[in-house]
Amino acid sequence: QADLTEGTHVLPIIGGTAVLIGFLLAKSRFSGRTAHSMALIYGFIIVGYLVGTTLPETMSWHDRIINLGSRQIEWLSKASTGGTSRDGLIFVLQTAAIFWLLGYSAAWYTFRKPRVWRAVLPAGFVLLSVVYYYYGAKPLLYYLAIYVILALLLVARTHLAAQEQIWRKMAVRYERSIYTNFLQTGLVVALLLLSLAYVMPTFAANTQVNDVFSDTRGPWRDFQAAWTRLFAALRAYGITTNDPYQDTMTLGGPRTVSDDLVMDIYVPRQLPNLYWRAITMDTYEDGSWSTKDQDTSLHFPDDGFLPVVSTSSRQVITQTIVNYLPNSSIIYAAPEIVGSSRQMFVDSTMDDAGKQVISAIRSRFVLTLGDDYDVTSRISVADELSLQMASTDYPDWVTDTYLQIPNSLTPETLALAAQLTAGLGNPYDKATAVQNYLRENITYNDQIDSPPADADPIHYTLFESQEAYCTYYASAMAIMLRSQGIPTRIVNGYAQGDFDEETNSYRVRASNAHTWVDVYFPDYGWIQFEPTASIPVVVRQPRLVNELHNSTEDPFLNFDDIEDIRAEDESRFGEEPKATGNTRLPTEAWMDRIFVWQTAVAVIILGIAILLMWVANEFNKQVESDVARSYARLESWAGWLGLKFQTANTPYERADHILAEMPEGSTQVQNLTQQYVLREYSAEHKHDESFSPRDEWRTLRPLFLRKSIQRRLEKWRRKPEI
Repeated sequence: QADLTEGTHVLPIIGGTAVLIGFLLAKSRFSGRTAHSMALIYGFIIVGYLVGTTLPETMSWHDRIINLGSRQIEWLSKASTGGTSRDGLIFVLQTAAIFWLLGYSAAWYTFRKPRVWRAVLPAGFVLLSVVYYYYGAKPLLYYLAIYVILALLLVARTHLAAQEQIWRKMAVRYERSIYTNFLQTGLVVALLLLSLAYVMPTFAANTQVNDVFSDTRGPWRDFQAAWTRLFAALRAYGITTNDPYQDTMTLGGPRTVSDDLVMDIYVPRQLPNLYWRAITMDTYEDGSWSTKDQDTSLHFPDDGFLPVVSTSSRQVITQTIVNYLPNSSIIYAAPEIVGSSRQMFVDSTMDDAGKQVISAIRSRFVLTLGDDYDVTSRISVADELSLQMASTDYPDWVTDTYLQIPNSLTPETLALAAQLTAGLGNPYDKATAVQNYLRENITYNDQIDSPPADADPIHYTLFESQEAYCTYYASAMAIMLRSQGIPTRIVNGYAQGDFDEETNSYRVRASNAHTWVDVYFPDYGWIQFEPTASIPVVVRQPRLVNELHNSTEDPFLNFDDIEDIRAEDESRFGEEPKATGNTRLPTEAWMDRIFVWQTAVAVIILGIAILLMWVANEFNKQVESDVARSYARLESWAGWLGLKFQTANTPYERADHILAEMPEGSTQVQNLTQQYVLREYSAEHKHDESFSPRDEWRTLRPLFLRKSIQRRLEKWRRKPEI
């Protein structure tokens, strides 16, 4: 259903077959060791056969088995050496093995050794993981809901079966209709729990929790990066929750993005050539981009502006971003970011002068849906003439990192780059030539297949498929320019989006997710170029003008001038910005919406709680109004007191054991026991019609509760120290 890659249609067949084999082996007379060995052999045969059917029919079965084995060995080699795997079939093979183990173990722990949690939890965890990370159109959440309901019913039924065995050993009479009532109650509880989970608010911002998740070098981010690297051929869906961008990016297969709302960005006026940056990457190897080791520092708004590299021809703008992603952390804004109203984790390296070269900025506190924040950026307004005349004396921190090219770069790619830039006298014209070539000769297509495993993705794009989407366009341009000695990096983020003149805001959706190229020019810093054919080209003035925003602001503000402007900004960092005119979404409106929503959720939760209390009370009335069921509850409470009865004990002997532990309830326990004996063992099988078990339980319930708590406290006090 998730449609992550070709061949996944065999997975339901494998899972179903595993359950069937597990059932047959569980019901057989084989020992556990023999049954497990047979299941393993069956698994190798069935998984190998079904996954092998996805290979070309022209291959013999001998070749198919060898092919699957060699694929697995190659994948393990890349996993251990940090390589990138673009083999989609290896995902099918490994997932099929997991499905086999899940199906067999679920059947074994249901029919041979009832361990209900071992049966439902592993499969539930796998299903939850798939639903959590899948953002396509298939309604996988409904499958999870159905699974939860069925799993809870299985747990209820298994518990009832275990209790039934105990009742039979104790010769306790019970009605067969209890099965129906128990399962009906279990279904109601499951539906109520799902309803409660559905209306629960999203995870609130928390400093300690977010400090863990914001650690870009933490184990979880390392796992996500490794997953992307080792399963690069999987279909990439546009993510609408959490952080869409990670520390690595692989040139993979087709991508599908939704039209979901990501953010609104409010600006002083409409601005040309804007991008909303998320993360930059500098190292390309084996079809994947990554970022060199970064230092992560915590920056507070009161610390002032970030100590970034000083560059010319920059203009300061302030943006207000309204976030629509639940539990997001990335700070999006126009490059380059120099300050924010949020506490930030800044990933960066240092230049030769000790200034920060920033790759990504994340909020210290989780950004929930509807959160807003201010960002100050210095956008480039450099004209063509200035960039054409820029120096080529690159500092060491630039040449050491941003001229790296992979060993897999083919001679044809090098020759094309040299041909396109031949006769051009400056990096700007060379970058423009490569950009225009890609826009004119490579067709945009975001449904392309992943390049063959033995092909260089850039060569494959330029000379074979001649189709690409933004990550391929940007990678080809960046590497070709690097081969000509021009420093570049690629940037992940979002394209400009749709501008609303009434509110002076850009509406950015998931479909605006984009990758572009930054080219470094001494004195001017990183300058954006747009090689993707589906996105408008970046237009720059041929000569410097001061009319970009129809204002008298100086477009050549350097970093040292920002502090003078800070006092004149519309909002102060560290404080909630004030709404002015139509330039931003009013905070009060958001607060009203949040208050109404939270009130509605609170009312729903309160209603569910009241309903649960009512159901529990009605069930309690039924139990305590019946003599036999009241007596069974009496024995259950005895278990809480640590009492264990022998099967041969009579009801009166059991009552004596209880009274020895809790003499305060002597009258009530004796009354319940006497009426139970009359009902079960007298000739008429009737108890005193005037007797009400509920009257006895009004006294017994608090006594049992107090004694149970006291017993557990005493047990805890007697626990020996280690």
